[in-house]
This record gives sequence, C-alpha cells and structure tokens, in this order.
Amino acid sequence: MNEKIAHKAVLIYPEFDTQNTFWSYAQSLKMYAPASEFGLPQRLLPPLGLMGLFSHLKPFYDELCLIDKNIDPRPISEFIADADHVYIGGMMAQEQSLLKLGLEVKKARKILIVGGTAISQQSPLMQVADHLLENEAEGVIDELLAGLSKANAKKYYQGSFVAAEHFFQPDYAAINMQNYVHMAVQISRGCPERCEFCDIPSRFGKAFRVTPWQKTEQSFQQMKDLGWTGQVFVVDDNFIGNPRKALEMLKNLYQIGEKIGYHHPKYTELTLRLADESPVMAELRHWFHKANFINGFYGVETPNEASLLETDKRQNLRGERSLVEKLRFISEQTGAGVMMGMIYGFDNDSDDSVQEFIDFVNASNAPIVMAGLLNALPCTPLITRMQKQGRMIQTSSGNNSDGIINFIPYNFSVQQAEQNYLLILQGIYNPQVYFARVMRHLELIDPELQSNYRAGNNSLAYLIKILTKKHALTYWRYLPVALACAKRRCGFNTPGYMAIVAEFFSLCAQYTHFSSQVSVQRKNIARRDYTDTQMVSWRELQMSEVD
Repeated sequence: MNEKIAHKAVLIYPEFDTQNTFWSYAQSLKMYAPASEFGLPQRLLPPLGLMGLFSHLKPFYDELCLIDKNIDPRPISEFIADADHVYIGGMMAQEQSLLKLGLEVKKARKILIVGGTAISQQSPLMQVADHLLENEAEGVIDELLAGLSKANAKKYYQGSFVAAEHFFQPDYAAINMQNYVHMAVQISRGCPERCEFCDIPSRFGKAFRVTPWQKTEQSFQQMKDLGWTGQVFVVDDNFIGNPRKALEMLKNLYQIGEKIGYHHPKYTELTLRLADESPVMAELRHWFHKANFINGFYGVETPNEASLLETDKRQNLRGERSLVEKLRFISEQTGAGVMMGMIYGFDNDSDDSVQEFIDFVNASNAPIVMAGLLNALPCTPLITRMQKQGRMIQTSSGNNSDGIINFIPYNFSVQQAEQNYLLILQGIYNPQVYFARVMRHLELIDPELQSNYRAGNNSLAYLIKILTKKHALTYWRYLPVALACAKRRCGFNTPGYMAIVAEFFSLCAQYTHFSSQVSVQRKNIARRDYTDTQMVSWRELQMSEVD
C-alpha cells in the first residue's frame, strides 16, 4: 500500500507554442465544432501522458487535478494555491509554454516537477524546475516520489526503457472527454526501422513493447462506460513494428470490442509494409478491418527514391507496387482510409522534386497529407550528421508544419526550400486536386466499416455551417459527386450511404482548416527575413570554399 506523500498535486498540460497549425484543426474546430466547456474550441486529442501520470499518482495524494491549458483559459493560480506539488509535461512544440508556466509555478513558491520529450539537460527548464524527468517516466517516477516523501529528491532523473507492464494506465475520468474530438490510447512503444530523421528509436527503442491486453481492455471499457463512442487514436510509434505481435494486438482489440459490446472506430500510425505480399501482412490487413480501424497514417515521406535511400526508408521500396499502388491496395484490402506523412528537403531533393512531389500526392487516394519541411530533431542520426557537417542553423520548434527548415539544405537555400514548401502546399491543397483525392477515398473506403460511427455523427447544425460558411460554394460544387458515389455504392439513404456522405462533410470541414493554413504559410514566408547563409545551398557553400 502506497503512503500519501502530500495533500494535493496539480498536473498541467501546456498550450502548444503555436496553437494554429496544420494538425491542430483549429480553424475547423472553431468554425464547426461545439465549444469546449470553457468556451474555447475543442481540441483534437487529450493529454494522454498526464492522464496516465494522474492514474499512477492517485495513491500518493488526497487530491489531484489535471488542467489542459489548450482548452482551459482559467489562470493556474486558481488551482495551485493550495497545491503541494505541480507536475507539468509536454513536447518540444510546447517548450515555450512549459517555461512560462514553470516560471509562474515557481513565483507561487510551489515544488515544480517537469517531464516529457521536451526535457533534456540542455533545457532552459533546468534553471526553473525543482525536479526534471527525461524520457520514460514510469521507470523513475517511484524513485522521485520516494525522494519527495523524504525531502531528498534529486534534481534530474534519466528514465530508460521500461517493461510494457509498467506503462502508465490512463484515467479517462481525469478529463471531460467532451472537450475533445478524439480519444487516445497507447498499446505499444518502439520502432525497429532506421529512418535518419526520426527520434523514436533513440527515445523509445527499437524493441516493440506491447501493453498487456488486460490494460488495453480496461482503457476501452472505461471509455465506453464514460459514454465515449467516437474515434480513438492508437498513438503507437509504429503499430506494425513487430508484425506477429501486431496481429495478436488486432485480434485482442477485436475481442475487446466484442466483450464490451462496442467496436470503437480507430486509427493509428504505421508503415507501408502493410502492403507487403506476405502471409502475415495479408492477415494483418484482414484483422485491421475486423478490429474497426477506419484510417491509418503512413510515413510515405517522398516519391524520390534517392531520398528514401538517403534517409534509410527502405521499407517503402519493398515489393513491385509503386507507392501510389500500395496506398490504394491498403484501402482496397482494409476498407480504411489512408493519410500520408510527407517531407521535402532531403539532400537528394531539388527544385525539380517539387512537381514530382505534388503530382505524386495528387495521384493518391489520401485526402489528408501532412507535408512538412525536413528538420533535424534532437536524438536523431540526422542531427548528428548535420552538426558534424556544420549545417545546423537553429533548433527545431517541434512543429513540423511551421514552414521552417533548421539546417542548410544541400541543393537549394533555406529561402528556396521554404518557397518550394509553399508551392507544394498550394499544389496539394487547391480545391480541385484535394476533392479529386477525396472522391478516390470515398470510392475505396468500406461504408459498413464506417457506418456504425459515421451514420449518426453529424447534426443538422453542423451540416448547415459547412454548407453556408467559408468555402461553401466549393462544397456545394462537389456534394453531387459525393452523393452520386454514395448512392451508386450503397443505395439511397442506407447506413452506408449516410456514412459516405458524413465522411465527405468531415473532409469538407478539414479542408476549411487546410486552406486557411496555406494562407497562413504564404503570409509567414512572405515576411520572413533571411541571412546570407540562408540564401545559399550547402553545395554552393562547398564550391565557394574550393574556389
């Protein structure tokens, strides 16, 4: 039995430093979704890590409080006045908010503990926080708590990879789920791939660690008990990192859905290995459908084969199918939609790569494309190489859609990279090509897979907003095509018909945000000032040194 170490702890999730990004859906949520309980727009996802910490801390405090500053505008002074300990956790993209909140906590003379992927011994939070936890907190949290109890806790705790049975179990009662569009759960950690730009293997290991299925069942059971029937993001680093274990996970998820009486619609992150022509991948595709995954996010990165080889993304080059064919094959086989992560700025990219990038995206069946400029992140082979070559310019913001590249590209300047990025965004998010991808998506998704969730998911008020507000004429223009697709595939006014129409309206709402973000990037890049170093390529710099 754990003993209480103090009366009250407050857990705070900081605001993202840039609230309005491509992947916040801020414009769409503000325009179409109901407001949160505090009047701010809903957020896409809850603070899963702090929800797990909340659950773990319950035996140690009389009172716990979790505050998400992304949806709660109230001053933290209202919550920390009688607190003994304040925990703040976040990512690189929240670093400035972490620092601001940390200073406010220390001004109130409270003991401050910070953790998350933003933490390192080089972080400015070292000068602010009483105690810091780097990497996986589960392995060191009890040592910290014992130290707090005895008043001899260390300044810094270096977490390491922990066994899956020790992963924090999130408590969904710690939040008001109606403040969020989707819920989240993590089943596995780690990825065996070797992509040069990715920090996952160094942060969470190459070994594929899987949460005991009983804990996963508890999470889905609690979500259902609390009334959640919406989408659940399975936030694994690479869901099929170990195909055999992934197959077992999918079968367990199906059985969990059967046991609790509801199969939540799910989506996750995984690789194009799902399109491989192997027996295990064929079985994975079958169970991906059966376990009610309605979408998958795939790290495609680039159609440039030389760039894929450069960044060691060889798994995308397996088999005879092209990348476009793999994406279509996955949707045909699973009935799920595909989303793509794409990157521009590899050493083998050039100005000529821009149109290849645009044409590839627009030939696909992926409406939603997370296109970003390559950044050298901490704890990656890429940053090691860039530092060794002397090409680093600045640290990354952690926001991969801010239109900034943080090192000197090889074949073009920083300025040209950012101009090319704008060309890419304009080329993939103009309405004609976006809705062409939407229609391919609607032709391929399985309406029955979507129908239980989608058919009753849209209120009349939501539809009226979409068809009367920004870009309404565009949405009216493509609505007859979507209706014809739904009728041809499912018959009129059937559950499948309604599911396809609802998916169309959802993608209209998302387009409102994507379109606004293209405008934001256009303005940001137009007023950006560049140094001399940012106006030449690394190749040109090397040539000038030779001359």
